[in-house]
Amino acid sequence: MLLCAILALPTLAQGRKNVRINEVMVQQDSTGGNGWIEFYNSSYSTNAVEKMFITTIGRDEVKSHIKAVTDTSKIKPNKVLIEWCKERPMDIYEIPRGDERNTKIAPRTHFVMEADGDVKAGTFHLPFTLKAGQDNYVALYDVNGDLVDEVTIPASLHPGETYAIKKEGRLPTVFDENIPVDSLWTVKDGSTVNTAITKGNYNVREVNENIEKFREEDPHGYWIALLAMSVVFSALALLYILFKLFGNFASRNLKDESKEQAAAPAAAQAAAVPATGGDIDGEKMAAICFALYQHLNAHDNESGVLTLSPRDGSAWSSKPGLMRELPVIKK
Repeated sequence: MLLCAILALPTLAQGRKNVRINEVMVQQDSTGGNGWIEFYNSSYSTNAVEKMFITTIGRDEVKSHIKAVTDTSKIKPNKVLIEWCKERPMDIYEIPRGDERNTKIAPRTHFVMEADGDVKAGTFHLPFTLKAGQDNYVALYDVNGDLVDEVTIPASLHPGETYAIKKEGRLPTVFDENIPVDSLWTVKDGSTVNTAITKGNYNVREVNENIEKFREEDPHGYWIALLAMSVVFSALALLYILFKLFGNFASRNLKDESKEQAAAPAAAQAAAVPATGGDIDGEKMAAICFALYQHLNAHDNESGVLTLSPRDGSAWSSKPGLMRELPVIKK
């Protein structure tokens, strides 16, 4: 059981924390146009992104604000962010609950949030806009207030360009601020196929980072083979123990039932044995024996011969008796 629990721990990572900022456009062209933020569900399971938070407030400010509130009260971090959405609605956005058909993101797919400052337009419209010619910070927080992902779009990004994550080089389930930003992100201008800008482009990573990492740590597959055999033999050992305990319990019940069945005839036989001795005197005993004799021999011995004596004038042989009797008419 302990081994199963340990093996199940990696599945905890397959959750909302797998949602990543994938590509950002600040301004669509030189004449304007609102930007957008593309997110990517890097896990192999469907994630419901409602109640997550998207904000342009810096990490340190959010952290200090949450700490200041939670230190003076028992409010949870997510409640702090919910209240902050009311106080600063133009800087932080909570993905609303109720649009479950669209907020359930399929495995390894994308969804786009429009940074147009018009939340009334729908679930995927942010209350803030991105400013061209300056750094733009965007962060994603989990429903419990934990930081999931963040990115700072450089001011050098020109209109019509996007700041996108590379297909390789970033772990989809690990947020590590020590990884150099230049190794994770690149600028796309749409001039080539590799730098094409397609909103919601399903820019799926061609390499599974988890598999590649495991391949680097275990190039020959020894550990995975050992782990697989351990799981199988552990399961067999667990089944053996369970069947053994069940068999012992069943055999014990059968033994108890056989003992009860063997004891029942002996008790019945002991009850059938007449009692000897007692305080009945001889005269009473003689009277009882005589009464039994009289009861069992109450009739005389018969010969068993039947004697039939015919009688004359039977209605069956009397002809006048068979005739109809006429009524007598009195004059």
